[in-house]
Amino acid sequence: MKKPLFINNAKKMTIACGILAASLSFGASAFAFSDLKGDPAEAKINSLHKEGIINGVDKDKFAPKSKVSFAQGIQFIVGGLNLSPKPEAGNGSSKASDYFDKVNDKSWYASAFLTAKQNGLSLDRTVDPNGTITRAQFAHLLTQALQSKGNFPVTLMYVDIKDGDKLSPEVINSLQILLNTHIATLDKNGNFRPNDAITRSEAAAMTYDAAAFAKRVIVSNGNPTTPTYETEVTLTKAGEGVNKATLTVNNLPHPGYGLVIERIEFGKDKTAVIYFNVTAPEPGKMYAQVISKASVVTYLPEGYKAIAKSVSGSTSSATQ
Repeated sequence: MKKPLFINNAKKMTIACGILAASLSFGASAFAFSDLKGDPAEAKINSLHKEGIINGVDKDKFAPKSKVSFAQGIQFIVGGLNLSPKPEAGNGSSKASDYFDKVNDKSWYASAFLTAKQNGLSLDRTVDPNGTITRAQFAHLLTQALQSKGNFPVTLMYVDIKDGDKLSPEVINSLQILLNTHIATLDKNGNFRPNDAITRSEAAAMTYDAAAFAKRVIVSNGNPTTPTYETEVTLTKAGEGVNKATLTVNNLPHPGYGLVIERIEFGKDKTAVIYFNVTAPEPGKMYAQVISKASVVTYLPEGYKAIAKSVSGSTSSATQ
């Protein structure tokens, strides 16, 4: 559930800081900001700055406790997760103003908003770039950006968010993903403070951790990777000379994930390699966040043993 946003009274200062803070900086030096001592995200902030993803409010200060505007937040997400423009997405428009009423095409953040929209981030047409973004809103958009990078496995154990009872199911689902992947955390009382404005330190830390997760799990050396799934293959007699092979993939995040067999390769040593693909949930549909499994059936000649492999070629465990 989205909450009304407010604009900092010092509007001109907010805009000026936003330009410095969230725009991509080229050739950024590796010095440490002087106001980060003791901040838990100090190392992550300096790393993002060194990579040219975020900048300070001036040459020496990062202002870690300052609130983040939507413009800054979108730039953090787009830059941190290295989202690429997709002109073919949507109606093919190359102007941010075609999607957003309050985003000027000449503004420093226009390209970030356009890229975010092209990558499927659910930004409202009336979003105010200078309005403050909440922790829940930032987390929801960050999750969508992460999902736009490709499929990834998440073993979702339901986390009780004490102050999340009034959030929409879509936002709750995003928070569950971030909590289970340790990109986000709750405080000692089990609260997320979803309606608080996210600070620059908090946004930078979540961006850094999401980018690290994407590199580790979704992208390796620039190429998509497929995780190793926990699978079982059971063979039962189906008829004269024919066995039924039931392939099951365990520990899927929720019942929305499916399973299909792409092809079967028969080897000379009487080994049948069953290539499978785990299908993504239907967009926009909500599912109970419980660990699930999916099964699919095929048939093999009697005498063959079965091995399951994902379509990318990575081998997963199988039992007969």
